[in-house]
Amino acid sequence: MKWKTPEPRPYYANYKRISAKNDCRGWFQCYELPGDIIAICEPQHLQEVNIYIIKGSERALVLDTGMGICNVEPLIRELWPGELTVVNCHRHFDHTGNNWRFPEVLIADEEGAIRQAKEGCPHEPLANQTDEDMFLFGYPEGFVPEDYWIRPFNAKVVEDGHIFDLGERKVELIYTPGHLEDHLMLFDHREKILFSGDMIYLGAIYVQFGSDLMGHSDLDQYIASLVKLQEKFPEIHAVYTSHNDFIMPPSCIQMIRDAMVAVRDKTVEGTPLRDEKYGYYGDPDTMKQYFFDGFSIVYKE
Repeated sequence: MKWKTPEPRPYYANYKRISAKNDCRGWFQCYELPGDIIAICEPQHLQEVNIYIIKGSERALVLDTGMGICNVEPLIRELWPGELTVVNCHRHFDHTGNNWRFPEVLIADEEGAIRQAKEGCPHEPLANQTDEDMFLFGYPEGFVPEDYWIRPFNAKVVEDGHIFDLGERKVELIYTPGHLEDHLMLFDHREKILFSGDMIYLGAIYVQFGSDLMGHSDLDQYIASLVKLQEKFPEIHAVYTSHNDFIMPPSCIQMIRDAMVAVRDKTVEGTPLRDEKYGYYGDPDTMKQYFFDGFSIVYKE
């Protein structure tokens, strides 16, 4: 699928769109998903990141805060005016950009994530993400690319296995290193929904990071985390992803696990990845992209 197409992604037609006055002139789009969940996406940037509001009878859980290019806090408050808890699936900029706008954000108990919460992430490593070519319709009103950075925020660590009681709904947090060492997922026990972060989705899946700023990927840990999910939550009904289409079937876990094993065992051939648009600060000079049915894996040994 090409990145820049004027028509909306076809999968958005599968979901009910919600109108909202605080959508930053259409930068954010909101959708009602099965299981009493609201998805907020940023389809005008190449990252196409998704934010989730998981609603209980007493409070809501918000997974991630987006890129920080536009302010998502008023929109979240409009969609859920009650008590809420914010948690990050990992420390990358496209998930933490608006963290500083909230009183507290929960993160994994991992050194790099804790450090980045205290220090933020400066503009230089993120400069390529502000190139105009990364935006579908150019820069949103008021955005100054040279001023883009991820600000420090008030973080609190949360342990593996923590249960969020939202009122008639319990959501479990599970550590799943692989994409990064601080990556985590959420499992909604009531609806049997797995919120997979950056480790399960249709698109380019990244397992090449290797710097203190952007974190460290580990292919063996990635595979082990997928095995852990399958063993711990055999009853998964659906997977809600952090990029591109919102919902995937549980069979995608095994599909991506098999692909990761094939890359690890060198039973598939990769092609050199030279498009700077898909590179990140600290990436190795030469990466390979391994193509599968509907997704790819970006990896460097």
